[in-house]
Amino acid sequence: MKAREIMTSNVVSVREDNSVEDAARLLARHRISGMPVVNRTGVLVGLITEHDLIAKSGTIVADIMTQNVITVGADTDVESVAHLLANQRIRRVPVLEDGKLVGILSRADLVRQIAMRWVCAVCGEMVRSASVPHECPRCGAKESFSHEVEPPGM
Repeated sequence: MKAREIMTSNVVSVREDNSVEDAARLLARHRISGMPVVNRTGVLVGLITEHDLIAKSGTIVADIMTQNVITVGADTDVESVAHLLANQRIRRVPVLEDGKLVGILSRADLVRQIAMRWVCAVCGEMVRSASVPHECPRCGAKESFSHEVEPPGM
């Protein structure tokens, strides 16, 4: 599975020359804890989070944003993104395609992806769905799905 398949593509972002108050209002209105910062031409230049807003001083977003942002490509494997988020201790990562911001992938997106995996007890086919699938697309078994659970340490 690739980042593009589970990322949030309607990205809420803020311009670097917006006020800190504007950024705070966007985070509160959309109930998110961080968002990409872009310049006048739409190029990603940073990331701003709740932490930046409460721990740093400044009048515009550029004053308090994190500038050296870790990004991933739209075709990056989800497993690689999960590893990156866990090992770098970050909560979200902007997704770029041809240098352009096309999405954002957060820990919440990964949790949703895990919650939607179902495995056919007959043939082992994995299906992603918000609810239990009624029929296996591979073997045709009916009502044979269980939620996929990986053993601890896997």
